[in-house]
Amino acid sequence: MKTLTFGRSQVIFKQGDFSKVMYCVESGKVGIYAGYGTEQEKLLKEIGKDEIFGEMGLIELYARSATAVALEDDTSVSEIGEDDFNEFFGKDHERTYLLLKTLSARIRETDEKYRDVCRVVYLSHEAAESNTKRDDKVNQELDMICKEYGKFNTLWLD
Repeated sequence: MKTLTFGRSQVIFKQGDFSKVMYCVESGKVGIYAGYGTEQEKLLKEIGKDEIFGEMGLIELYARSATAVALEDDTSVSEIGEDDFNEFFGKDHERTYLLLKTLSARIRETDEKYRDVCRVVYLSHEAAESNTKRDDKVNQELDMICKEYGKFNTLWLD
C-alpha cells in the first residue's frame, strides 16, 4: 500500500478512468465531482479523514462514475489495490465495517434519488394522461431534483 499526497485542486482520478484501486483519506479532504471542469460541474460529496472512495474500482473493473479532486493542500490518501485489500481490511474489522457502511449509504442515496425521479415521472405521466401539460408543481419538483442531484435530460417528458 502506498501513500500519495496531492495539492489543492489536483485530480486523483477522472470520471471515465478505469482502475483497480480504492483510496482512504489519511489527511485533508477530497471532493467527488460529476462533470468536473464543465458547466455542469457538481460537487457530489466531500470525503474526509478515514473515509474511503473509489471502492467500486477495486471491487469491479468499471469506469469511474465521478472525478476525485483534492480540496486542500497536502491531502494524503492511501492507495489500496487488490494485493493490499486483505492487509487493509483483514487486520482491522472496523475498516471492513467502514467499507460496508460506505457502500450501504451510497446505495441508499442512489435509491432515494431514483425514487424522487420516479415520483416526478409518475406525476408527469398523470398530467399527460389527463391531456394537460405538466403542471407547475411537476416542473418545480423537477427543478428541485436537478438542483439537488444535478441536471438530467427531461425533454422526453414533454
